Amino acid sequence: MPHLIENTPTWAAFADILIERLRRHHGLAPSRFLDDEDDEPSELDILFQKLEGPVPAKQFSERTDLPSRYLPARQLLTGVRLAATFGSQDQEQESAQCGAITVIRDIAIEDLQLIKDTLKSAFPTRWLIIEPDVAEGALAKNAQSRFDRILVDSVDKIEPVIILQPDGMTLPAHLKAIAPTTLAFSNVTHDVLLKFLAYGHLSDQLANAGNTRAALPTESAMKALGTVDICAATRAPALHQAVERLRRMTYRNAKENGPRLEDMTGDSSALTAARRIVADLLDWRAGKTAWHELSHSLLLFGGPGTGKTWLARAMGNSAGISIVTGSFGEWQAAGHLGDMLREMRASFAKARRNAPCILVIDEIDAVGSRTDDDRHASHYRIQVITAFLAEMDQIAQREGVIVVGTCNHVDRMDPAVLRSGRMDIKIEVPLPDSEALHAILSHHLSKDIADHELRKLAHRAVGHSAADIDAAIRAARSNARHERKLLNVEMLEDQLNIGSADENHNRTWRIAVHEAGHAVIGKALDLGPIDRILITGDGGQIYRRAQSSESRLCDIEDEIVYSLGGRAAERLMLGEVSAGAGGPATSDLALATRHAVDIEATYGLGHAGPVWHANPDALHLATPAIRDRVRQRIMKAEKRAGEILRLHQHVLDALASELVEKRSMRSSEIAQLLQRVTENTSAPTPENAPP
Repeated sequence: MPHLIENTPTWAAFADILIERLRRHHGLAPSRFLDDEDDEPSELDILFQKLEGPVPAKQFSERTDLPSRYLPARQLLTGVRLAATFGSQDQEQESAQCGAITVIRDIAIEDLQLIKDTLKSAFPTRWLIIEPDVAEGALAKNAQSRFDRILVDSVDKIEPVIILQPDGMTLPAHLKAIAPTTLAFSNVTHDVLLKFLAYGHLSDQLANAGNTRAALPTESAMKALGTVDICAATRAPALHQAVERLRRMTYRNAKENGPRLEDMTGDSSALTAARRIVADLLDWRAGKTAWHELSHSLLLFGGPGTGKTWLARAMGNSAGISIVTGSFGEWQAAGHLGDMLREMRASFAKARRNAPCILVIDEIDAVGSRTDDDRHASHYRIQVITAFLAEMDQIAQREGVIVVGTCNHVDRMDPAVLRSGRMDIKIEVPLPDSEALHAILSHHLSKDIADHELRKLAHRAVGHSAADIDAAIRAARSNARHERKLLNVEMLEDQLNIGSADENHNRTWRIAVHEAGHAVIGKALDLGPIDRILITGDGGQIYRRAQSSESRLCDIEDEIVYSLGGRAAERLMLGEVSAGAGGPATSDLALATRHAVDIEATYGLGHAGPVWHANPDALHLATPAIRDRVRQRIMKAEKRAGEILRLHQHVLDALASELVEKRSMRSSEIAQLLQRVTENTSAPTPENAPP
């Protein structure tokens, strides 16, 4: 008999039976003839004689010396997995009863034919085997409709039925109602692999299965390997070589796939959410919490290169689970609508098959929206959204899959995709601050450059994305190789265009004063905590966690004052203002103007009283009186901002100076400096319109 694996699972004896059946099917001698020296029949032989009768001697007359390695490897592995799937011969017999319906789910498309062939070769029961149509390695275009039709026809017959349900196929309602036996096709676990090896050409090297088990990749990592991968890796002439091949095929470490969450510093909303999801996932795996108590979807949105996908991969590394990736770009590149939907479903199917895992969907904003005014290709867009929603709903019902979507433009997505249950948590991922940049630089350069130099470089590099840093490191290393020099900070500064000689210090101070002005106003008016302030190559950025208000006139006017805080700070500290408050539709002046126009035209809080206009912008441009009132509101708000800042000029100066030195500041540092700001309760005159 083959070497037994340690801690033999309950299905192992059934696997022995199936493998002996496969040997007989392929004309090979029972495996006992290879190892047993006596002629006494084994218990397994006696069992087979009871089940199937005596074996004709001539069946093995010419091939009595062939071991199980001459069984087709993929069929041998499939046989072991089927044994683990059924669990015992009792389940096999139960599935063979007249009228029995057994569903085997979680099947990869490439394994469908293998399973069907193995069921016919290793099982005496002549089941009616139902599987969907496959064309060119994927489900056929009309596979679901034909699958449903065959399932309906099967009800007319009394013979037992085996339904092979690959990922992407659903069962009709009548089958769900009668609750057939549903078995999940077993993954290649350590026990399955050791049993497979015990019957192959490496069986004589399994002297210590415990040592082999310890050397194998984790079961979670092995889920990423297909049947062909496993069989190819184990063709090695020596056991240690086969194990090493498997480890290489599943090799995942922080250096190649991004750091673990434990390597990331900071308390950003995105990082905090990622840590909590991973902690909850680990609790679920440990049986400490139920799946329905977890948030199992996260949407990360923000500018290009901010590390959204990198963060998602770090979640997988920290949780010790596999990562399945997909993107709308890849799906759409497959071809027409049918091809695109096929690839989409395949990614979701792989995630369900590899659970527990993290499914990362990049460019998720390409799903589009059914509310889009652009009617071009609307039929295509509707079908894509409908299919995507169906996949999201289906995967939400499967325990063990965390969905992480990443995108640049969350406003372009259909509201149905964004609702809770499909996307539980939605967080903006800003550019990394100096601490996050230092972590990235240390991860790549700790062996090349001293830590204190990396910290200085991180301060100057604020405003660059994680992708910018990675590109600069690659380019700097290339220059060092070609110039035959050691990598140094100056090379990295050149690639990032942040040399100290190139900096405009007056501009940097103005930016710091501007952003500090917003922060002081936010604190004085109690508009919500300031989470981060950055000085970047493109200007400054401030992140405020806005608090809900009663939407009174004074609340809206406070927001206008906050928007003009930077402009007022420049006037107070530098004597004149720059164009930094203006520009795009997201600029300070644009936001202030938007609020002032809405007061007059849509909120019913302006001079005209309770009126509403469908197109406030057009009304603003066409009505001189409204233009004048909007301008007066903005000017009055800026004056009020200046008065508040003058009262707290010492805090404004200290905060701006600190920001120039650090280039980025986090909530704790900001709060410490702002604690000297007293709440300002002064408000404009109570009249609805400015004088």
